[in-house]
Amino acid sequence: FGCRADEDLTGENPYKLLKKEDIVQDMKTRASVSDFSPIKQLVLDYPEDELLLVFDRDFTYGQSFYLVLTVEAKENILKPSVQGDDEEQINHEEEDEEMIIPKTPESHPWMSLGSEQEIEEESVTESRPRLRYKISPLLRRCGAPVCFSDRSALDGKEGFVECPSYQDKSFSIREMERHTAIQASSDTKHSSTQTLKYPRNMWTQYESREFSPEEKEHHLQSENLKNFITSVLARFEISLQQNHITDVFCDDWTALCEDDGALTGKTETQLKEYQSFMDLHFSKEKTISHIHWHPTISGQHELHCGQIRINMSF
Repeated sequence: FGCRADEDLTGENPYKLLKKEDIVQDMKTRASVSDFSPIKQLVLDYPEDELLLVFDRDFTYGQSFYLVLTVEAKENILKPSVQGDDEEQINHEEEDEEMIIPKTPESHPWMSLGSEQEIEEESVTESRPRLRYKISPLLRRCGAPVCFSDRSALDGKEGFVECPSYQDKSFSIREMERHTAIQASSDTKHSSTQTLKYPRNMWTQYESREFSPEEKEHHLQSENLKNFITSVLARFEISLQQNHITDVFCDDWTALCEDDGALTGKTETQLKEYQSFMDLHFSKEKTISHIHWHPTISGQHELHCGQIRINMSF
């Protein structure tokens, strides 16, 4: 209908006449979605061919527009009476005469109502004088010459701290709930510094570098990126599988040592078969073609047995 707020209709020109036929056609086309469907019967009963639509900029009736559904109200809005203008002018003159001249408020003595006690209870006061500390280095150490030299790690462990790798137990715990706090950093940062004897003011400003939306879309649709992902996908999957089935913290040499706690009292120095995957019904005369250890449950695995077939048709 060409009734856009603050574009087609403004505060200076808030009125527009709509044809009744266009409104009825809109209700037939859009049905319940039409803005005029709640007042369908009132629109059909309107005697004239044009209805008045008013732009309510101040939201007097809670909406951006309101529709005039009576002929008398339409005439009063479009053609206000001269008598009404005269009465409005008289009312304005009376309001101007009765206008109160603003005066500067006078200060009055303060009257206590008990609120100062609550303020004193909530306020933080010092119960003792503040402590002052003065820290300074020894004067004989200031400006003294310093000599650095190399030191071997075999001389002793007093001069270094060893940080060997160890298995972190936190990775074996399944995370069910997490509390995360996010703090937005400022886009700009102003800082200054001053060196001894040579004062110099400096400032810096930084911002994160990021591709524009057009550049991001171009890189995502590029053939080079697709070819790279396709080429490294197999190696990436193998790396993930190795991370699941291989324990990098396990010492294989220690696991192969002699077992002193055997019941027979004899030590086994040769590798022996621990478990056989042969089954008389399912895996007889078949070859194990694929095996996978369970990623989280220890001691369980999945295997696939296949039978070799030779095609003699050629």
